[in-house]
Amino acid sequence: MKKSIIFGVSALLLSLASASIAETRFISDKIYVPLRVGDGSKYRIIHRGLPSGEKLDLISSNEDSGYSKVRTDKGIEGWLPSHYLVSTPAARSQLAENKKQIEELATANKDLRAQLENTTQNSKETNSIVDELKSENKSLVDELEEIKRISANSIKLDDDNRRLLESNQMLSSEVDVLKTDNARLRENKENEFFLNGAFAVLIGVFIALFVPRMMPKRRSDWG
Repeated sequence: MKKSIIFGVSALLLSLASASIAETRFISDKIYVPLRVGDGSKYRIIHRGLPSGEKLDLISSNEDSGYSKVRTDKGIEGWLPSHYLVSTPAARSQLAENKKQIEELATANKDLRAQLENTTQNSKETNSIVDELKSENKSLVDELEEIKRISANSIKLDDDNRRLLESNQMLSSEVDVLKTDNARLRENKENEFFLNGAFAVLIGVFIALFVPRMMPKRRSDWG
């Protein structure tokens, strides 16, 4: 009895310890687009997935199939759905550039404040410099606020675009399944027509061969 109690307490302590050690992780929201040898989902995949934000050279587009031929930085050429291509960089790439600009503007703003504090207020020349620095500082602050607003909008657009791409991938998969089911139903229908035709031919042969034998023969007048 004591051994079972000790074993149960030890197991409980081990489970609590493992739960406290476990780290939290999240699934990445990055999308990977496969690259194919032809303009359609039936063609072989030559690259298992180009990540979102990848820079590509557009070679040609097929409006009928909805696919575009592209070339990667490594020289790989292939086809992918045209709706994955956009003319501007991904929002997250723009966000990194905007963060860099924010840091540069913050540094410049800090330097301007230091210059304002060290400037003598008595001379007219100094006052002119102060006014100019204040004007530049205001412009930098306004530009900083604009970059922050654009960054927030970029994140929202990136999230909306990601959700739309995921929905489109699900719809594309459903369309492929429906196409496969439709082809199978068409094949079953053709087989059914063939069997019905064969059955009708057999019935005709049966009637032609056996019905005349089953009918009574007429007696000859000479008999």
